[in-house]
Amino acid sequence: MSDRSGADDTARSYRLDRLAGFSVIGAFVLSLALLVVGEPLFWVPFALGLGIGLPGFAILADREREHERESGPATADEQSE
Repeated sequence: MSDRSGADDTARSYRLDRLAGFSVIGAFVLSLALLVVGEPLFWVPFALGLGIGLPGFAILADREREHERESGPATADEQSE
């Protein structure tokens, strides 16, 4: 049962990582396109993308820290396996 929940957490983390990455990159590209055409509000999509993406990355970092706390630090023997 715990293997299944671990797999669900991993899949959820990958989806969140993709969402966060695509939102930041997409917002940056859209902002550059609006800047090129002379739109004065070019910063709005960039701010929205950061508002979605940065909390997503923060959630992922918290999950990684929590996972490391639960499992403890890895030793050299564990890393080589």
